[in-house]
Amino acid sequence: MLEDFRLVHRFRVPFADVDMMRHVNNVAYATWAETVRTEYFGDVFEERIGGPRGIILAKTEIVYEKPIAYRENVAVGGRVGTIGGKSFAFRSEVWSVDRSERCATIDCTLVAFDYETNTTIRVPDEWRVKIAAYEGRAAELPAAPR
Repeated sequence: MLEDFRLVHRFRVPFADVDMMRHVNNVAYATWAETVRTEYFGDVFEERIGGPRGIILAKTEIVYEKPIAYRENVAVGGRVGTIGGKSFAFRSEVWSVDRSERCATIDCTLVAFDYETNTTIRVPDEWRVKIAAYEGRAAELPAAPR
C-alpha cells in the first residue's frame, strides 16, 4: 500500500467529511489531495505558502473506486510524475488502511507561478533537482527546456 509514495498523510476520517449517504463526501477527497500537495510543496520544494512563487492548480481528475466510511483509517500518498516546461503532474492515491484497499486516485496538473508578476514561470531548476532527489528517480525527470 503506497509503496511508490514517499509522502504519505495518515488520519482517521472525521465526521465533518461524511455526507447524508453515510460515506465520505466527494469534496473531501479534493481537500485531502490539496493537503498532500501543500505538504509536498513545503517539505520538498521548501517554499512557503504565500511566498513570491508557488503552484496553481490547473486541472483535477478524481476517480472514485470504493467508498470510505466515518472513522476509517486513511492514508493519502502524493508524488510528482512527469515535469514539463511550466507544469507538472501530481498524483495522489487514497487508501483505506483498515481494508488495505485503494479507494480513489487523484491526478492533477500543477503550474509554476510567480505571484509578484502574476504570470506562469518555468518549473525552477532547483525544484526539479529537489523532486529528483526526493523521489529517487532522477533519470526519469526531463531537463527544463531553455
